[in-house]
Formats: sequence, C-alpha cells, structure tokens
Amino acid sequence: MVFTDSMGSAHKAVDPSVHSGQAFTWFEADDFCHITFVYVPSALRWDIHGEAHKYVTELKVRVGHRKTDNSIDVLHSRAVHSVLDLWSSTFQDPTYRGSELLELQQPDRQPIQPSYLNGGPWLSTFGHSITEFARVCQCITGHAPIGVYYCHFKINEPHSCTCGAALQSHQHILFCCHDRYSVHYPRFLKDIASFMKYNPTAFGFNQDPLGVR
Repeated sequence: MVFTDSMGSAHKAVDPSVHSGQAFTWFEADDFCHITFVYVPSALRWDIHGEAHKYVTELKVRVGHRKTDNSIDVLHSRAVHSVLDLWSSTFQDPTYRGSELLELQQPDRQPIQPSYLNGGPWLSTFGHSITEFARVCQCITGHAPIGVYYCHFKINEPHSCTCGAALQSHQHILFCCHDRYSVHYPRFLKDIASFMKYNPTAFGFNQDPLGVR
C-alpha cells in the first residue's frame, strides 16, 4: 500500500511505457503482485505522511546504475534546446533567413525566438484557428498569393496591387495599401492578429468552387 499526494506519480509508477525515471518493474517477481495507492492530500497535514514526504524529498538517491542526467526528460530537453540554439544562431544569417521574412518582436522589444513551451509564441496566439494560423504563416514568410510571390516564382498572375502599386508585397499590404485596414508597424503578433481580424481574406488563397486542382 502506497500513500501519496501525487496521483500523477502514482500513474507513472505503474506505467509500462518508456518514460523518465523508469528503472525497474514492479510486477516482474510475481504475477499476482498488486499495489494499492491511497491519495492523501497534503492539505490534510497527516503527521506520518508529512514526515515521509519530508524524508523522501530530502533524500538524494541514484536510481540504478545510470546517471540522473541521462533520463528521457533531460535528454529530450537537451535535444530541444540544442535545436533552438542552432536555429537562433543560423537565423542571424540573412541568406538563410531570406529577404521576405517579416521580423517581429516580443513585448520586451527582443526578436521573437522559437520555443516549444505552451505551443510556442505563434501557436499560443493563433492556435485556435487553423485557417488564421495558415494565413499568419503566409503573411510572415511572404509565401502568399500576392504579387511579389507570383513574380519570384514566375507564376502567371498579376504582380501589381489592387490599389495601383506596381508590386504587391506583404510589407506593402501591411503598411501602405489603401485598400486594406491600416495598422502601425506590426512589431508584435497581436498587431498581426488585429490585421487578420479586420481583413479575413488577406494572405489567404481563394477557394476553388470545384475543389483543389
């Protein structure tokens, strides 16, 4: 019988899948072996449970023969941070970044950096709508049905803007175009969100009535 204030840990203790901290099998010695977990909220302040909790949280024991920094969680975090560091350093090269990428900032005026936490800055802002998120990606990268894209990829579509400008780029649409909702320089994702709200068709492909061809 195990008394615990963490049902998450209880579930992980009997989880047969590969996960961090897994070092032994509870049931390998006896097929009839069973464990009963009893949930004891810390708020109850049960003396025996409190003493046990203090003991196990202060005790530092290496599990098995493996180093603790080789757990799945640690290795996953290390790999993710390595990728993010590489992306950030490589992205400083304009030839890698490209000339059409719209540079945005965080509220602290620092450039937006990729992150895997809470869906990252982009998904946490636009993840509620697949369509809107697709248009945001097309807006930021410049890979959208606009004149500069048609010109670059030699697509037989007009390069000019509906307002009369000779070349329609995403910078033109966001900052200059008189046919679109006018916003100040879109430094933040919320500015892009505001623009998309008032321009629901901007940077989106027109749907063919006969479907995708």
